[in-house]
Formats: sequence, structure tokens, C-alpha cells
Amino acid sequence: MSDISSIRFVAFDLETTGVDPFTDRPVSYGFVERAAAGGYLESGGYVNPGIAIPPGATRVHGITDDMVADAPRLAEATQLLSGVILDTWAKGGVIVGMNVSYDLTMLNSLRLVQGLAPLAPTGPVLDVLIADRHFDRWRKGSRRLLDLCAHYGVALDDAHAAVGDARASLLVFEEQVRRYPELERLEVTSLSDTMGAWYRDWLSSFSKFLESKGEAPIGPGRYAWPVHEVDPPSSNGRAGEI
Repeated sequence: MSDISSIRFVAFDLETTGVDPFTDRPVSYGFVERAAAGGYLESGGYVNPGIAIPPGATRVHGITDDMVADAPRLAEATQLLSGVILDTWAKGGVIVGMNVSYDLTMLNSLRLVQGLAPLAPTGPVLDVLIADRHFDRWRKGSRRLLDLCAHYGVALDDAHAAVGDARASLLVFEEQVRRYPELERLEVTSLSDTMGAWYRDWLSSFSKFLESKGEAPIGPGRYAWPVHEVDPPSSNGRAGEI
């Protein structure tokens, strides 16, 4: 990414009915990128998931059944989201996000349920959580988006709003580039391979930690990145965000 100013970085985020990307559904989405003339290009909206939004999910993001009643349904939303992501990759751009494998796995799951081709092969993906764990591995404390924003000096005034979270992840990425020049030296064509290797290195260590506490190891499907695969029922898939 030597000429980073010429690359299109599109941040992506979903708010959803729950934490399982294989069975839960989106209720809102957000895309954010830098505009050439300054500022941001932002798009987002609600999605009608076709099911009642659980109260616990509403407590997190504030989205209710009434708010999504007239929103696009899953089939239309899946086409819309896929279109933006596939177009970004087709034009040499990068999808950016916070734990974005969760969002991409959910979109891929929706595509499969609807009889569409999977999001494979995927294009370049950059995950700010993976980068943060790689460059600052031993920092203690939580690494939620709110925590990363505090660490990198990014304002997050509308947490758990898809556009707001997407914007924050883009700003965190831009600050990471300033702090860690190695990011700028990564090649776009191998970016997902690099991120995937960093992710699997962390996941393997985390799995060993779980085993040391007597818990089941992380299932093999979670090692697939940036789109996770379904694990057998007996394995510890830990599908939700960690």
C-alpha cells in the first residue's frame, strides 16, 4: 500500500439481532470512506430482518421492530450490501472494519441461504482489531471499538450505530497507519493473507489459553478468515465477537 492515498478504503459495519453470524441477521448497515475533496462519503440504513429483534439486541443498538418495519428486507439488503463490497474489491479497494469477519461472515451466510454464490474469493480486507493485537500484543485491557477509539484518540459519539462505528473504524485505521508504518508497506494484493496470518496467530494463542482453563479449543471454522466457516456442533465455534 505504498501509495495509500490512491487506494479506496471503505469501512463496513452491521448492527444485528445477535452475536452469531451464521444465524442472526442485520438490522442496520453502514459504509464510510474518505471523500477526495475531504470529509466522508457515508451511506447506511435499516434492514428488516424478518424476525422480531430481541430485547437484548435493542438494548445494545437501540433499534426496534417499529424502526425497521418499512426497511428493505433481507434479500434486497443482501444484494445492496454485496454490491458495495464486491464493487469495492473489483475496483481495487479495501474493506475496513472492526472485527469485520463477523460482518462479512453474516453477509456470506445470507447469500448462501438465498442461493447466491459465496463471498469467495474475497478481496482485500483490513481489520483494525487484528492490526491492534499484532502491533501492541501485550497491552492489557479490553479491545472493543470504544477502547480502540480511546487508545488511538478517536471520537466515538454514536457507538453501536452502524455508520458511526464504520466511521470510527476508518479513523482508527488511519491513526494506526501513522503509528505503525509497516501497515503502509503491506501490499494490497496480499493484505488479506497477511491479516489472516496475524489473526490465526492470535487465535491459536487464545485457544491454548482456553484449553489451559479446561475449556474446549476454538473450532477449526473460526480459523477461516475473513469469512468464518461453520463448525461441527461439538466444537467450540465461539461465533460471536470476542
